[in-house]
Amino acid sequence: MLLVAACTREKGIVYALPYDEARQLLLATGLPPMVFGTAEPDWTVRTGPPNEIAWIVKRNGGELFRYTATLDTVDNAHTRVAVALTGAASGPGGDVAQKLADNPSIRALYEVAVEERVASALERRPFDIQRIAPAMATATVANLDAINRQFDEASAEFHRRDRANIEKAYRDEAAGRRY
Repeated sequence: MLLVAACTREKGIVYALPYDEARQLLLATGLPPMVFGTAEPDWTVRTGPPNEIAWIVKRNGGELFRYTATLDTVDNAHTRVAVALTGAASGPGGDVAQKLADNPSIRALYEVAVEERVASALERRPFDIQRIAPAMATATVANLDAINRQFDEASAEFHRRDRANIEKAYRDEAAGRRY
């Protein structure tokens, strides 16, 4: 009996809001804060079929990925909302769909973050970073090697520019140029 119940269970979370109210709240909702670094990426909101809202994350005008919320009426006072993450197969970020498949900890972080963003909007409360902290920690640990490489590359670039500036200052001094 449990197996049948599990197989027929609908995806998503039921919120105590009528469909139209839930839809309006989500249309006015942005991306999850603090997930994409210090600079929020470019994004737009689009509606697809009458029951879908998509937040499309872009770089250089091209789509990287999208969050899609599918809303279904449960009854006059309740709406079920299911959220999905879909990466672009090509574009400015390359094959983001494959990158998300290859990095399940980042995918999970993005999914948990948008689920919390949707929940906070529909429950009319502030976004709670603590609800995504475990996924954030997991993604950080899983990607430490890549993070360290990025820091090493940034450090090497800083030292290269610093050295170039010092050499330029010596050349300018030798040529009699003053600052």
